[in-house]
Amino acid sequence: MNGALLPAMAGLYLLLKMAHVSLALLSGLLFAGRGAAVLLGSAAPMAQPVRCFSQAIDTALLLAALSLLALLRLDPFVTPWLLAKLALLATYIVLGTLALRRAPTRAGKAAAFAAALLCFGMMIAIAHTHDPLGFLRVVGDGPRIGSLADDGSLH
Repeated sequence: MNGALLPAMAGLYLLLKMAHVSLALLSGLLFAGRGAAVLLGSAAPMAQPVRCFSQAIDTALLLAALSLLALLRLDPFVTPWLLAKLALLATYIVLGTLALRRAPTRAGKAAAFAAALLCFGMMIAIAHTHDPLGFLRVVGDGPRIGSLADDGSLH
């Protein structure tokens, strides 16, 4: 790789990572607010402008994530912590739809909402630690499965 490209790539990486983290937090906060409002009986979280805003944020989040994968040349299907995040993301989406609209009872919505928030927290922990067990790894400080060592090699 051309040495002149490295500073530009580093800048792009920082921009994409900042966008991804910011959009993830915004998406999670919006979901938490919408879910709480649905549980309180409000119809506002399901209004079209709110749903469109949520979809726009999630689309931008997905684009930032895919851009990071391409820039870093990561394959989420062979990188354990990314695969765990993808599995949790799919679960989070299903639970989110149950929490916001598909669960037939308020108790079902509440249970799905709590489980979705747990998935969201686990995705954050996995992203922070690069460990597929996220905050579940409570014993020892040994190398994390699928994480990068200080020299850039994969554990």
